[in-house]
Amino acid sequence: MAASALMEAPEDIVHNRLFMSILESSFDGIWIADHKGDTLYVNTAYERITGLRREQLVGRNMRDLLAEKLFEHSTVLVVLEKKIPASIIHKYVTGRIALATGNPVFNETGDIIMVVCNVRDISELIKLRNEVETTKNLSNKYSHELFQLRQQQMDNSGVVSTSKAMKRVIELALKTAPFDNTVLIQGDSGTGKEVMAKFIHQQSFRREAPFIKVNCAAIPATLVESELFGYAKGSFTGANHQGKPGMFELAQGGTILLDEIGEVPLEVQAKLLRVLQEKEVFPIGAKEPVKLDVRILASTNRNLSDQVQKGKFREDLFYRLNVIPITIPPLKERKEDIPGFVYYFLEKHNKRYKKQKTIPLEVVDIFSNYAWPGNVRELENLIEYLFIISTGDEIGLEHLPPRLVTAGLNLDEVNAPGQLQLIVDYVEKQVISSSLRNHGSIRKAAAALGVNPSTLVRKIQKYRIKADA
Repeated sequence: MAASALMEAPEDIVHNRLFMSILESSFDGIWIADHKGDTLYVNTAYERITGLRREQLVGRNMRDLLAEKLFEHSTVLVVLEKKIPASIIHKYVTGRIALATGNPVFNETGDIIMVVCNVRDISELIKLRNEVETTKNLSNKYSHELFQLRQQQMDNSGVVSTSKAMKRVIELALKTAPFDNTVLIQGDSGTGKEVMAKFIHQQSFRREAPFIKVNCAAIPATLVESELFGYAKGSFTGANHQGKPGMFELAQGGTILLDEIGEVPLEVQAKLLRVLQEKEVFPIGAKEPVKLDVRILASTNRNLSDQVQKGKFREDLFYRLNVIPITIPPLKERKEDIPGFVYYFLEKHNKRYKKQKTIPLEVVDIFSNYAWPGNVRELENLIEYLFIISTGDEIGLEHLPPRLVTAGLNLDEVNAPGQLQLIVDYVEKQVISSSLRNHGSIRKAAAALGVNPSTLVRKIQKYRIKADA
């Protein structure tokens, strides 16, 4: 009967009892208008959502209601004009927000005979969406703050990750930090393996506990076992009468780094394997093992896979250590990180010695073009050297070792804008400085160089060379 009601005249539909009972039971608001836009019916839910009463609406044309500012927009009029379904979001005097969807009803000849408008209260959805958006913004804010905190921790720890290669390394280090698995850090000498190990420790739940580094290469082979595992009192002649805890015991609750693990003798490797498997150590001469709560990190500049093939490193120990392999690339393969290291080390010394020294960009560019066979350690040592020998507030070209300038300026391929002038200035500065040192005065140096003393004075001022250089 409800279906047949739609074939009735609009004014008859609103008086059909069954049809009206269906409309009144709807939780959504219902608005019915005829082909002229006159309101035929609104249900109770519509009154609840909009705050408007039936007597304000029924029998009145939508255009008049718009003119009286009861509505800002009309879904009904859009449907009548375009003859297609339409949806508009309304905000009513009740503060409720609703989605009004109007659908045209056509007769057999294709003319619109009425518009049925469904009004759904979406206030709670809007509120929920806003809450989700607020939560998302807070999450982004906290993620940004966490990133800044991690970045600050990285800055404080000496980890620089501008290059894509190091960003991948840092990402892996951060992923493994919260867990207790062993990590094998590999890389050439001076790449920063110990710094990376400390970074992993600082990002872990063990950060407040000890971080113990054991340089396996520096311990005599005869003492490796006692240094690592300790010994009980009276265990051997000359031993401390109270006994001595090993490095593993000293690291209880924290992290131990077995640096240069490839240098450990084969007979000690077997005992290290047991430590990894059983989480306990047997001090020399002890009757009972000591249970351990220690995270184990290892580092090496050797290719342990090759060492295994040559029989110089236990295969089972290698696999125990190599749960998470982290390889730190050499500095020459991540030149984008060089400026970051330069400024980090410079700031470190500025704070230590209460100075405000700077390094100009042209010097940093030379650093970036150098191969750094000694990696980060070589760069750090050079910055310290330059910091000490430079008497002014700027570390300039004149302070750099010739080998660095020659390599850094790419003398065989002068392609970079301004690089030729940089080379000329550097050579001229070095020649003037050398002449001043050899001849002891500006006048004698100018004569030896074949230039006017006033010209030499201008160049001394240009390059900020000390007259007694």
